[in-house]
Amino acid sequence: MKCFFWNLRGLANSPTKLALKKLLVKFKPELCFLAEPWMSISNLSPRWLYNLGLKVCAINNRGSLLPNLWCLCSINISPTIINVDDQQITIQVDVKGKPFGITVVYASTCYITRRNLWSAISLIHSQFNIPWSCIGDFNTILGSHEHQGKHEPTRLPMSDFQTWSDSNNLIHLHTKGTFLT
Repeated sequence: MKCFFWNLRGLANSPTKLALKKLLVKFKPELCFLAEPWMSISNLSPRWLYNLGLKVCAINNRGSLLPNLWCLCSINISPTIINVDDQQITIQVDVKGKPFGITVVYASTCYITRRNLWSAISLIHSQFNIPWSCIGDFNTILGSHEHQGKHEPTRLPMSDFQTWSDSNNLIHLHTKGTFLT
């Protein structure tokens, strides 16, 4: 199953929309996760999505604020929504007849708020005995080797992220392009 995540920082402009369309046409993902679209989902044309073979699966809930995490899926699949909050969407899909969990994250920049996210995801995953993937923008790093800049990163948020990652037996995949967690 192909999944696509992009922190696109605004979808309302034509260049970003065109770039997204080109990526979706090229890679044909069954699941597409968009962070920071900076617009209401109602402003995205259902016809535009349908022509790309996609539909809206879920959006996160941030109360009075616009959702900042969207889940789009192929019109041929029907993921089960397990949990949605202000920092994550968790779904279950069938891959070759077997259940598979995906948690997509757009974490808060506040490490104390991220702790709520780590707890929530751990609780969700403990309730289902299935394989999981966690993808997204975690807004933290595993260690200073992932940091650029003249100031040392704060250790506590890195430690929290590493502890959560280790306690959930997550494996960090190698990436292409810019080195990120």
